[in-house]
Amino acid sequence: MAGMPAPTSPRRPRVGVTLGPDRSHAALLDGGLVVAQASVPGADLRRLLRALPRPDVDGVTLDISRMLSDTARSAGGTGRPRVAVLRIVPRPATDDALGRHPATVVEDLVHGRFTVGGGSDLFGRALRELDLAGAERLAGLPAVRDADGIAVVAAGSHAQPRQELAVAAVLRRRLPSAHLSLAADLGGQGLVAREATAVLDAALGRRAADLLDEAEDAAGRLLPGAALTVARGDGGWASLALARAHPVLGVGAGPALQLQGAAALAGRTDCRVVLSPAAAEGPAGHVPLGEVRHGLASVQPYGTADLGTALVVPTAALTWMPPAAAGSAAGTADLPLVTADGDPLQLACVGAAVSRPTAWLDEIAVIDSTERLAEVRRDAQERATAIVTANGAAPGTATVVEMSAVAVPYSPSGTVRVRVRIAGVADDRIGIR
Repeated sequence: MAGMPAPTSPRRPRVGVTLGPDRSHAALLDGGLVVAQASVPGADLRRLLRALPRPDVDGVTLDISRMLSDTARSAGGTGRPRVAVLRIVPRPATDDALGRHPATVVEDLVHGRFTVGGGSDLFGRALRELDLAGAERLAGLPAVRDADGIAVVAAGSHAQPRQELAVAAVLRRRLPSAHLSLAADLGGQGLVAREATAVLDAALGRRAADLLDEAEDAAGRLLPGAALTVARGDGGWASLALARAHPVLGVGAGPALQLQGAAALAGRTDCRVVLSPAAAEGPAGHVPLGEVRHGLASVQPYGTADLGTALVVPTAALTWMPPAAAGSAAGTADLPLVTADGDPLQLACVGAAVSRPTAWLDEIAVIDSTERLAEVRRDAQERATAIVTANGAAPGTATVVEMSAVAVPYSPSGTVRVRVRIAGVADDRIGIR
């Protein structure tokens, strides 16, 4: 792949890295060209960066998704993370099956699950007064106190996070060193998917912190001055601070990065991409087909990534087809077809190097006129723009990649689900930390 054009790459040299427990890869892009690549056994970032030329590199985007998935999948081992789950709902589940999460990978991480009385409906209206005294009692239990992370998930917190925040305040006062994950901070809809996302976020906190501490030290020594960012599941990147706070944002990043890498090497900003079957887990004898728009992978929430559970954070939207059907379907679309070749992990490195800061909102709103709909869309866009700017995008560079407002079925008239995805250009004036 060296010497092939990657027109969406930054003007200054940039490095994309994917770390894995078995092998790690890196690619150096300069002036739109892949000028060097490296591969090492294991997850030794220092050794990997030493194998590359080190010009005045603008930044390094690090994909740790394989390391995070490996940690989550090790839930059956003795070193598995232990998560305490605090559900804020009107009453506890009366059936054991309903009390458990349906995904094995999530349930294996749960060290203890407890109920705090409270919760809100779809529109944020309280269903029950919050039982703060109950939260105080739970904070003293060994299963909560000794957990590696605590996931707090309230019914309706996507619309009104007040109860989650109140419980979190109790936990931070009683357990100041605990890693907390609030479902409201991660967005999205659906209690099952929101709980899965919060549990994984809480479980991955310590592992992500260790990985990013090591990466920051290695990059600081070998590429001083280069901004270090972390690849997100949607193919964008997050600052170190955001990735430490919410490592689940990095889960499942590989396919989105590979789509972007294949498009960049083909000189396309808008295309359909047929990936290798090794790009993601899918049915035997089929290949994954995805899209790239404006240089970013098309994504959707509730993807299973490679962990067998739906998450609210967006990942690449892939369609699995027999190879012949994939080529035929792509050929009839309004986009050119790119067939990815080469090592999928090296494609991911290119995709990481050309990635950009992104933000995503997925919310429920009630409208009664077209004017109100325009107001809701404008407000969501402004808040997403503020998020991506705080995450390292240069002011004024944020653009809408995707926006939709769709009626919510079986809900009161005027109920819509609003999604907005924003991308920006990295702010070169500051280091991203």
